[in-house]
Amino acid sequence: MKKMIVVAVLGLFGTQFANAQVKKGNVLVGGNVGFSTNTVEQDGAAGKRTNTAFNISPKAGYALSDKWMVGVFVGTTFSTYKDELTEPDTESKNNMIAPGVFVRNYHMLGEKVALFGEANVSYGFGSAKQNDTKVYENNEIQANIVPGISYFVNKRIVLEGVFGGINYTNAKSERVVDGNETTNSTFSFDFTKEFSVGVSFLF
Repeated sequence: MKKMIVVAVLGLFGTQFANAQVKKGNVLVGGNVGFSTNTVEQDGAAGKRTNTAFNISPKAGYALSDKWMVGVFVGTTFSTYKDELTEPDTESKNNMIAPGVFVRNYHMLGEKVALFGEANVSYGFGSAKQNDTKVYENNEIQANIVPGISYFVNKRIVLEGVFGGINYTNAKSERVVDGNETTNSTFSFDFTKEFSVGVSFLF
């Protein structure tokens, strides 16, 4: 049974050139947008704690063939944390801008759906503020291998979903007041913990 499944999958991959939606010379323009907010309240307390985050990641790619695409992107993240349950109230703001490059490999499943694997690397820089005073300068290097799925609505519009994948981050924070540095490296497998969606356009 397992052999039959493998043969069937390979057969589907083998049809990708005949059914390819991505053509050599195509330009892909699009990106992802995300927003989240979380509020914590306590009984009898006048205030609350609120954590809000917004991120946007525009990208552009060029198809080297029906299977391979290379491109650039810019990841941006802005977050705010307000604590009204302590005295005095505090507010923290974090921002990060991370330009990078990616390479993607497509495998068509029929005429409308494609699976893809993407490897990307980015360098991010930003800062952290507390009550409008800058307290940290931050920078990080990220490398990711992520699986994804594309649905071709038509020849121009593509809906995309990307899973967490394999992630490596090397982050450094420098405290503004004295220049003290903290470095942290993480390596994670987040295939089932993260999922983002976006819309792209083929030209």
